[in-house]
Amino acid sequence: MKPLPLKKGDTIGVIAPAYRAADEKLDQGIRYLENLGFQIRKGSALHKSYGLFAGNDEERVNDLHAMFADPEVKAIFSARGGWGGLRLVDRVDFDLIRKNPKIFVGYSDITTLQLAIYHKTGLVTFSGPMVAVEMASAMPEFTAANFWPLLFNEQDVFHFDFETNQIETINPGSVSGKLLGGCLSLITAQLGTPFFPDFTDAILFIEDIGERPYKIDRYLAQLKQAGVLDQICGVIIGEFIDCQNPEEETNSLSLEEILHHYFTRYNYPVINGFPYGHKMRKATLPLGAVTHIDTDTRLVSIENPFSDFF
Repeated sequence: MKPLPLKKGDTIGVIAPAYRAADEKLDQGIRYLENLGFQIRKGSALHKSYGLFAGNDEERVNDLHAMFADPEVKAIFSARGGWGGLRLVDRVDFDLIRKNPKIFVGYSDITTLQLAIYHKTGLVTFSGPMVAVEMASAMPEFTAANFWPLLFNEQDVFHFDFETNQIETINPGSVSGKLLGGCLSLITAQLGTPFFPDFTDAILFIEDIGERPYKIDRYLAQLKQAGVLDQICGVIIGEFIDCQNPEEETNSLSLEEILHHYFTRYNYPVINGFPYGHKMRKATLPLGAVTHIDTDTRLVSIENPFSDFF
């Protein structure tokens, strides 16, 4: 299931399904969107606090429902990540989302909601920049150039070449599949719940931040033992930021050694260093879109997520 593309002047709903965003950052991000000509509909819980959350679980999920139900809202942008999505998924009205498909953007903790929404509805969502993060700062040209044209439905296929984007081949090959993934620690936290999608013949994309290599090892071991690494048909490894061992741990496996340990045993293509993750400079990845990896032509190609309307 695919949403309708965005148009200039549309109304964008802004919500915080996880942590509360700093008011200054939130205001800066909203001004950025308004300066681009969008109308903004703010969630009722945006400025509320419940611990580190933007309101309690009921208030945050009510905002999600309100934005999907509002016919004037054409896209829903998350303010920031943090933690909190897994607390909400058993409260989400997936029938409401299925009946009102629209653009939903976020990354990091928002991974949980995106995977659950895809599993329960089949709706393509967008792992991309957030209002109180990238949009609140000087969003890099690369990030904007790989975000707005995607939402505006300006191309039928989006290409990322290996040389320009410094992408490494771990396993060669050519494959096509639906694109599923996000923040690795959040993917594994969802395993075993009724909200975890089927990864059969999917291209898994992963990234993370602030996780020691032994934790990355644990997450990948969990995916392997759960059978996910046997179900998929390819892997896109994004950027792992601040995920190195401390200097005193000289005997620990490095992140690179761990990634090669888990993925070189498979026959499907695996690429590393894709420009996606927690850095300000990032590509937007449409979760659920048909994607192609070809290490011979050295291209990653993502089919237009609105192709039914192109």
